[in-house]
Amino acid sequence: MQGLVTLDFGNTNPTAALFQKHFGEWKLIKSCPINELNLFLKDLKMESGNTSMVLSQVRERDEVIAQLREQGYLITELKEYWRGERFAGMPVNYSHTLGQDRLIQAFHIYKKIRKNCLLLDAGTFLTLDVVTQQGFRGGYIIPGLKNYMHSFTQGELLKDADLSGEIQSLLPKKTSEAMRDSYIAFYYLALKLIEDHQIEHVILTGGGCDLWKKIFEDQKLKIEIDTNKNFIHESLLYWMTTQIELL
Repeated sequence: MQGLVTLDFGNTNPTAALFQKHFGEWKLIKSCPINELNLFLKDLKMESGNTSMVLSQVRERDEVIAQLREQGYLITELKEYWRGERFAGMPVNYSHTLGQDRLIQAFHIYKKIRKNCLLLDAGTFLTLDVVTQQGFRGGYIIPGLKNYMHSFTQGELLKDADLSGEIQSLLPKKTSEAMRDSYIAFYYLALKLIEDHQIEHVILTGGGCDLWKKIFEDQKLKIEIDTNKNFIHESLLYWMTTQIELL
């Protein structure tokens, strides 16, 4: 058995995914919070002798990396391969401040999907990134739903509003609905990107992607839409096994 662990250290909730290669094909066995990784490594007998790791990080967690290295695991860090205007053959029309999570997912789209895509990653922050046959073109960063709703606590007349319930696209008639449903405005930003860049395919990922799946379904947009909460892990797997080592 050959194993590969992908590590995604975002702003919050760092995660890992454990892949194994059987009969020449990589399979996702388990995804988990980083604090459960050692448990599953032990259960699956994925040791330093048969398993390597690859890391994308926005927020550094040196203590986790140090512990894994003490256990003997070889960790390939994405940051060591990111130089600026190009990444593994993909043109990058963005500054060097581009987050590693955005970069690696864009690379996956550019190399494997090969269509004009909008990548919507709904995590702590919501990113809307455009990837075309010309490479990574840029995108927007917006507060994630939880952070967006929390911002209303700064308003004296708004802080006690009940924001529960599903986001609707109808014109609101109550203050609580006006606050909650205003988040759908970002759908129209996504729609503008789709129109401006001739987007053929939308990928929804991140912990909040189910909300965006519902919004897109409610709008009945005639475009290919895929939901994949593990897209960053699959992207790291793809990069590691095609660009770094033929594992």
